[in-house]
Amino acid sequence: MMEIRIIGGSHAGIACAIRAREEYPDSHIIVYDKQKNIGFIAQSIPLYLSGDTNFLKMSSYVTTSDLEKLDILVKTQTSVTEIDMEKKTIEYTDLVDQAEGKDSYDKLILATGSYPSLPLVQGEFQDKLYVIKKFEDAVKLKKFMRESRSVVVIGGGAIGAEISKIMNNAHIQTTLIHSSPFILNRYLDKDVAEDVQQSLESDGIEICINSLVTGIQEELIDTGNVRKKVSHVFTRDGREFIADGVIYSTGFRPNSFLVADQVELGDKGAIAVDEYMQTSVPDVFAVGDCATTTLTNVKVPTYVPHASDAIRQGEVAAVNLMQPKVKLNKSQGTYKLNFDSENTLCMTGLSLSKAQQEGFNCDVAFVRDDYVNSDAYYEMWMVYEKETHKILGMQSKGTAKEIAAQADIISLAIQNDMTVEEIEYTDFYFKHGFKNPRSFTKMVADKIRQQERIAKIY
Repeated sequence: MMEIRIIGGSHAGIACAIRAREEYPDSHIIVYDKQKNIGFIAQSIPLYLSGDTNFLKMSSYVTTSDLEKLDILVKTQTSVTEIDMEKKTIEYTDLVDQAEGKDSYDKLILATGSYPSLPLVQGEFQDKLYVIKKFEDAVKLKKFMRESRSVVVIGGGAIGAEISKIMNNAHIQTTLIHSSPFILNRYLDKDVAEDVQQSLESDGIEICINSLVTGIQEELIDTGNVRKKVSHVFTRDGREFIADGVIYSTGFRPNSFLVADQVELGDKGAIAVDEYMQTSVPDVFAVGDCATTTLTNVKVPTYVPHASDAIRQGEVAAVNLMQPKVKLNKSQGTYKLNFDSENTLCMTGLSLSKAQQEGFNCDVAFVRDDYVNSDAYYEMWMVYEKETHKILGMQSKGTAKEIAAQADIISLAIQNDMTVEEIEYTDFYFKHGFKNPRSFTKMVADKIRQQERIAKIY
């Protein structure tokens, strides 16, 4: 009987366990996780903070009993303390009664996930510092929203921008501090990001770019009959911001400390894996937020924590436990952000600046379409290679319902190295209600050809 051990009960670990049971029905599978419950969907936190009342139903898609019905043993509230990859053993501690245990394995899958990145800043802060990762974080932040009037959000990436919008919608005075020249710089080009930034600022959010946080201090103040703590946030350029609390959203780091001295590490300390999710050690695999990701049209594997990638990686690792069978398709980094019930932002592939960094001679084509009988619209920026018209990336925003589907379509096109001409006349449903009834692929193809004809003339 093959002994399969999976460390981590989030997206990647669960996907791996379920697929491993399917592939190896006679195996003995154990999943270890520190949390009391498994399968928490962190992506549900913004919906919960926005007022969705179905948080408990939406926040998890699988339970311990669900896996146990598949004859998968789940050890929750269990911390793996040591792994010996030469002896193929795992040591762990039960966090409830502090009992220690030891298991052996034939195949080991590391699905240890990530942790919120907290920059090294001066000052003492505990009570009023919030992160966005676990179920408990969501509950604490919801309580903070009910009691507070102001907040400083540190980090203007996807989570920071989305949370800032949610806080502002809840009538909480919001300041967003970002260290880069523009927000969402990991995902968007400057022109697109500045457009999003202007929209957030017009809603009342104060955005401070090129601002590096150097210190945080908490102070107990008198407010009439009540004493409360407030946070002081200091930046390198000498500014000070005072708020009821601070939300850190400066990204995540791979949780690879447990095996850092036994496996090869890659970008940002993530566990380096090949296209079969195999690490540098035989019989040891890594999946999800603790592992590196290979992006389409990017030369070097990078660290890109992403839920949909985690699920794919978990399943692929399970299939390849005995021998390499299935290669993982490269990732395009496809994301969708909802700033509220109407406004959507999505992206896939490379931005123009990232494509240029990878050595492409490329440009961007912009198109817009509007509904005839409403204010709904979408704006799209398509990044393409100038010589071949190969699609490299897309950024889109607006209020039209079709935006998210556009990102999925372009993600598939990028994965298959397609040009705009190859998808120009693809059969899509008729876009009834738009001022321009042609598909967005046709509009983009026309725009690119027009741009390139003009470029040749001049």
